[in-house]
Amino acid sequence: MIITQRQSIHWGEVGGTYMYGSTVSYFPDKSVRLYNPLLASGEILKTWFSSVNYQAARTQPQLPLLKRNQEYQLSLAFDCQPENGVYTKITFFDRYGDILEEKVEKVKDFIFTYPEDSYTYQVSLLSAGFESLTFYHFSIKEIRSV
Repeated sequence: MIITQRQSIHWGEVGGTYMYGSTVSYFPDKSVRLYNPLLASGEILKTWFSSVNYQAARTQPQLPLLKRNQEYQLSLAFDCQPENGVYTKITFFDRYGDILEEKVEKVKDFIFTYPEDSYTYQVSLLSAGFESLTFYHFSIKEIRSV
């Protein structure tokens, strides 16, 4: 069976969350509210990884494995105050951990192509002047070629 969509990638554990001055509230539906009105723009709020060192992190990867040269749609579900106060960054790495490509998006839904030489990737939320964020989930869906 081929999985074409990873449903509902949630916030997860507090590791990888920007905690300095932040108030983080977890809810039963797996949504998270992050409040930090003094956070500078450009700071990383949260990062999800497609590959982790289990010995160091004691956690498993949150992101699915992707096929090279395949197009995917990343769709986020969150509420932010003020509007457009959070950007999404996706970073692709080669097998040596060097950055191949970075893509920063201002929208909640966008399409990207997984690079040919990419080995792992990570998805991050960046502050763009936000005060509060209620994060529900995001998904990565394979776009079928016709």
